[in-house]
Amino acid sequence: MRHSTGKPTKAQQARFDALKELGCICCWNFHGIKTGAEIHHIVDKGYRKHSGGHDATLPLCPWHHRGITPGSVNPSHMEFMWGPSLARSKCWFIREFGTERQLLETVNAMLERQK
Repeated sequence: MRHSTGKPTKAQQARFDALKELGCICCWNFHGIKTGAEIHHIVDKGYRKHSGGHDATLPLCPWHHRGITPGSVNPSHMEFMWGPSLARSKCWFIREFGTERQLLETVNAMLERQK
């Protein structure tokens, strides 16, 4: 899959690995549970590369990232238990968890503390 950000550098790949190790920022900060994470690139100017590229990334679980439910779980149940998905309800997601930029600040601070 090709994206406007290109292939990550070694440092950016190390960031991705660290983000996956952190787990979903929404599940952790708001529910106290460490879950698996995918890499979400912030896109706030129309293109990833103009939004910070591989350095403006968040760890989000499949639900909070893409609205993918585990197994046959109903999306309404996921929303009730885990809150909104960024892909399904961006405005609600922001009200519940903060903006992507606010979450990025939190994530970057967490990564910095791990050094």
